[in-house]
Amino acid sequence: MRASLIRILEAVRLAFETLDANRFRSFLTVLGILIGTLIVVAVASVLNGFRQSVVDQVQQFGTNNIYISRFPMVQIGRVPREMRLRKPLQLRDVEAIAAACPSVELVSPGVTAPTFRSRATYRGEEIDAPRLRGVFPENFDVANRVLVEGRFFTAQENEHCAPVVVLGHGSARALFPRGNPVGKQVLIDGHRYTVVGTLEKRREGPFGGENQEDSLFMAPYHTIMRFYPTIEDHFIVARASDGKVPEALDEIAQVLRRTRGVRWNEENSFEVGTADTLIESFDAIVMATMVVMFLLSMVGFMVGGVGVMNIMLVSVRERTREIGLRKALGARRRDILGQFLIEAVVLCVIGGLLGLLLAETLLWLIGMLLPDLSASTPMWARAFAFGGSAGIGLFFGLWPAWKAASLDPVDALRYE
Repeated sequence: MRASLIRILEAVRLAFETLDANRFRSFLTVLGILIGTLIVVAVASVLNGFRQSVVDQVQQFGTNNIYISRFPMVQIGRVPREMRLRKPLQLRDVEAIAAACPSVELVSPGVTAPTFRSRATYRGEEIDAPRLRGVFPENFDVANRVLVEGRFFTAQENEHCAPVVVLGHGSARALFPRGNPVGKQVLIDGHRYTVVGTLEKRREGPFGGENQEDSLFMAPYHTIMRFYPTIEDHFIVARASDGKVPEALDEIAQVLRRTRGVRWNEENSFEVGTADTLIESFDAIVMATMVVMFLLSMVGFMVGGVGVMNIMLVSVRERTREIGLRKALGARRRDILGQFLIEAVVLCVIGGLLGLLLAETLLWLIGMLLPDLSASTPMWARAFAFGGSAGIGLFFGLWPAWKAASLDPVDALRYE
């Protein structure tokens, strides 16, 4: 055991001496390994930070929340025809959930007003395509909202269709840059609303982007339905009792299947999800992106591996007489094989570590310039930088090492 360790350490020392004697050639050889590692580590770091930002945003609304919608909350590609033909969720579905789901604490419906061609204005300030949402007062608790100024609208204001509005943090700053919007009147799509409160800023989105919740204008549900009576589709947010999310999911699904007339042999005509399912859906997108990045990085690794094989074959040819002399002095095939394999592995590992170091340095510099960019290198990416580069060295260094170990000592000593 000790003798084997000594031989390995000696082979590593010889490998470093050989690489040091041909520094520039060695650097060009590991460039492909360096680029492949850089791509994987940089992309993994950015996607890992991006995912954490999404997780933080989703969990900010509450881990007991259940989201019900007509279409999938995360959809990749075109929505299938059978989904487009689904009936809209309606207020009676909300009432049925509230009445027949004992595991549900709160349920809050909502609608989005068609204001994409209008604007919100206050004196000289304006916002194009304001995000106007109609909700029930329960939405304040279900979505874990926090007031900064004023109050949220009441059940009485909702029942009487009062023209009042609560502003998200971004909307308040855009229309009232000097502050104090409570009590002021804003014009949204030709309708005048009195501001009764403003909300605390939500966590920023990935890469420092604005959280969409901060750009909301929230008005009573019945007020929005009075101004926009043609709205049909609803979204629903429910809060399950502590520890009863699975039961609440089953109860909601059963109630909605009954109220929407879904037969026993048909799939649900609605989507029910939780914070975990949202994160899982996003993870699928992240994984697909990572697969593409891995394929790109493998191109760099293959180029680097071919370069390693080439340089090792050149090294075998240049050191043919040395190999013959070592064999004549008693070196075994496995000694020669191990020496050249270790040399190839050391070469590739150096490239992987340089790529990791460069990626970490670039991310640190970008973090200094763009502090809102969320990026953190996962441990598996660091392990990949080391293990992947070592694996490339073993694979592409095997043939040159085998060729060196197979040389006849007499012919090798005669080589010029």
